[in-house]
Amino acid sequence: MNQPIKPFLIALLIAFFFISCQQDKVVVAKQVIVIGVDGMSPDGIKMAKTPVMDALMEEGASSLKARAVMPSSSGPNWGSMILGAGPEQHGITSNAWRVDSFTIEATVKDADGYFPSMFDLIRKELPKATIGLFHDWSALNHFFNNKSLDVIMDTHGPDTTMQEAIKFIINQKPTLTFIHLDHVDHAGHAHQHGSPAYYQSVEKADSLIGDLVKKLKASNLYEDTHLLITSDHGGKGYGHGGNSMEEMEIPWIICGPDVRSNHRIEAPIDTYNTAATVLYLFNIKIPNFWVGRPVLEAFDAPKGVNTF
Repeated sequence: MNQPIKPFLIALLIAFFFISCQQDKVVVAKQVIVIGVDGMSPDGIKMAKTPVMDALMEEGASSLKARAVMPSSSGPNWGSMILGAGPEQHGITSNAWRVDSFTIEATVKDADGYFPSMFDLIRKELPKATIGLFHDWSALNHFFNNKSLDVIMDTHGPDTTMQEAIKFIINQKPTLTFIHLDHVDHAGHAHQHGSPAYYQSVEKADSLIGDLVKKLKASNLYEDTHLLITSDHGGKGYGHGGNSMEEMEIPWIICGPDVRSNHRIEAPIDTYNTAATVLYLFNIKIPNFWVGRPVLEAFDAPKGVNTF
């Protein structure tokens, strides 16, 4: 009597095994590019002509209500974006922070005295990875251990920064590239946030991001690339560093394989979630001493988050 049931059970088991394998399948990013535009506020994107970022928001997932950490100055926020934690953990409380000059002790340090960054964790888990940083603010590379990167280039001006980054990406086909553009912050300080000159600087950033997208597409690299665009802080008047919403809110835009299309992220996003999202894309475990966790709402079928 049991004979007719066996083929059905075998088919059921095969189907279950197939579904389980599909669910457990882990997609690892081939290339991630993070673009941080210093001082670019959500207002800048809303009011300036930004066809490239608008298109990327339509293509991917985004929020114009992500937040900086306090104080809303550059050092603590670039540090938090790269280190996956806040000033309370990594100890960077000002632009003047140096590995041998600080007021708050980091909760965790490597052999050289640095709080572990996303660069360090990627290098540890993916030793053959190619990692590059191109920045237009000379202090940026003081906030993390430089040993985990293959290329660190302190450039001069947004055009040179993006040109050098594009050459690196096209020629080296790196695992992770971090691009820092500084001119929008300069415009805010010189001409005031919300001024015509400020909006023009945001439009310049949009054009440079467009140059990168065009090169990626022309080189058949775009379809396999995750692109994440964000900022360190906004601004109010001629400055930032305070606790107003204009200073604290930042944009957060991501697109690429398995990212939700034309989705506005409702979940809260803090700048330290950027580093955690990058690790998530590479299926790298997130350390428990990080505060940051990946922005799972950005993805079509988010997988579990591994920590250690």
